[in-house]
Amino acid sequence: MNLQEDRYHYTGLLSLKAVPKSESKGWDNDKWLIDSGYKAYHVVDGQQRLTTFSILVNEIVSFVKNLECNAEKSDEEIVLCYQTLKVINSKYISQKRPPQNLITTYLFGYETDNPSADYLTYKVYEEPYSGAVNETYYTQNLKYAKEFFVDCLVKLYATDGIEGIENLFHKLTLQLMFNIHEIEDDYDVFVAFETMNNRGKKLTNLELMKNRLIYLTTLYGNDQLDLMDKADP
Repeated sequence: MNLQEDRYHYTGLLSLKAVPKSESKGWDNDKWLIDSGYKAYHVVDGQQRLTTFSILVNEIVSFVKNLECNAEKSDEEIVLCYQTLKVINSKYISQKRPPQNLITTYLFGYETDNPSADYLTYKVYEEPYSGAVNETYYTQNLKYAKEFFVDCLVKLYATDGIEGIENLFHKLTLQLMFNIHEIEDDYDVFVAFETMNNRGKKLTNLELMKNRLIYLTTLYGNDQLDLMDKADP
């Protein structure tokens, strides 16, 4: 909100590791997007920032869609900053697999075996779902972020109208600057994670210990610990 219109905000370093095609073969509903030309990455550092931005973009889209003036309009008819909500969703949130458009693939998320994955999809992005969604310490953060942004957008609209919402969306999508660093191998991933997270919000002892143990396994040669031993939880 404090960012001037003609300025950019440096939002830090994103550390990424490309996902091998062999690993993405089991991604089921997501694989079609990779086959269509997208490249998949694991986020080594920057996940909290990307999660925050994704939730905020989603809540802006949802807020604008639910305005009374847009009640009878489709996503192709509602425009925000000269883009339709359909285009914004496709660019920042999710895409539907053609031609039937029955499968939705999210551009940013968690591994499917992470409880936060279901929570982000069904509680934050609000994809229809009839099953139960488990809540954890981490999903509480997602819940809080969603509720916080909804409250902020209501207050912003009350004071600045749709111009205030558009101004926020413009800054979020066009005025934040990242450096992107692609990490080559698993050894560097664990070293980078441990180094970069020894600052900012303190990690839990469990997170530190888990990463430390994973890192230590990379120090052993295959004659001491074979690949099966290293992968064993």
